[in-house]
Amino acid sequence: MPAILLAAAALLTASCRDETGESVSEYPEKLRLADQYGLAYAPAAAARLQGWFEEELPGVDLEWATLGNAAAIREAILAGRLDGGSMGIPPYLIGRDRGMDWLAVGAVSRARLGLTTTREGITGLADLPADTRIAVPQPGSIQHILLAMASDREFGDAARYDASLVTLSHPDGMNALMAGADVAAHFTSPPFLQREMAAGAALVLDGDEAFGGEYTFIVAVLAGDVIEQYPAAAAGVRRAIARGARWLEENPAEAADLLAGHFRMEREELRDFLESDDLAFGGEILGMERFVSFMAGRGYLERHHDEEDLVY
Repeated sequence: MPAILLAAAALLTASCRDETGESVSEYPEKLRLADQYGLAYAPAAAARLQGWFEEELPGVDLEWATLGNAAAIREAILAGRLDGGSMGIPPYLIGRDRGMDWLAVGAVSRARLGLTTTREGITGLADLPADTRIAVPQPGSIQHILLAMASDREFGDAARYDASLVTLSHPDGMNALMAGADVAAHFTSPPFLQREMAAGAALVLDGDEAFGGEYTFIVAVLAGDVIEQYPAAAAGVRRAIARGARWLEENPAEAADLLAGHFRMEREELRDFLESDDLAFGGEILGMERFVSFMAGRGYLERHHDEEDLVY
């Protein structure tokens, strides 16, 4: 939908009439959304705690869940248990490629991602054997695809590490890495990346280096039927997340007070993250076309997709 029509939809009253003259709601009775683990989801968390979703979605009963990866969100949407969620661009693209009726409705965050290891003598990807067990949130995650991009550039083999991936949530991946038990490397995001490095893990690969520039880490996604039936609700979700993003950027001290309990972090540690260059919130969706081109070219997608068909 063009931006001017989206803006117009957002200005509609809470109800309108269909072609039969019956009154229909512009908003669903209930909206079920999910995020994942990590500070990259802070804009939605801030908007939830400040009540901005309720302001932007009047009369809507909101339900929230925190799931371990995008695959769990995808399966919940397919099963009718969720209406949307937040995830990295690659798993969103894989869902679209497989016929998922959903659309990205806005950027949530950029973040510093990185691959760490506790193995001695590993200073770069060239030192990391192909059979290294690497924890990622799931195959097809943004961490997996960034690793494939770097592997393709370094070795001419995007799939070099694919058989060695271990699916773990970010907290479980960090615990496994530091315990030295099930995995020898972990591709993760704030605050887990920084905590691993502070505990002695070495950075093997930086996410921006792997991608070759800047990219959006997390996008908000809504099911197609929600967007089709309730365009004002889709606009409201985007506005609420954008309000959270702006507030985080402008009020890091106040945000740390509000969110420390939510993320189970010390206030000062959280404020340091919010004021660092490792996180940025909102803005435009970056990198969609490059992800599509690489993933389609290396077999992670079955076909190419035009960016204009992927972003609402």
